Amino acid sequence: MPDWDAILGEAEQLAESLLQSKVDLSEAEKLLGYFVCRNYDSRAVSQYLDMMSKNPPPRSKRSQLYFRSLKQIWDGWHTNLTGMDKARAWGWAVRIAKAQRGE
Repeated sequence: MPDWDAILGEAEQLAESLLQSKVDLSEAEKLLGYFVCRNYDSRAVSQYLDMMSKNPPPRSKRSQLYFRSLKQIWDGWHTNLTGMDKARAWGWAVRIAKAQRGE
């Protein structure tokens, strides 16, 4: 059974980091899908973000900054949550951040 207090506590802290870094919350949301698709492999997510921060899709110059910021947040996120609970925390963080931004 998930520890919702821990999940939501992590989510609130992450949401603050996402908002302070002014990342594209749509990219943060897509990252959750990648994490789940990769069977909750945190290392794979970090490698993906590293690749995207060095060679982002040709949309805008801000994309590179978004991916760098997401990588810093992801790599700096020291949590005891794993697997699905870690994914839940990230997902709730994005939702919280969107609500606070008014999206």
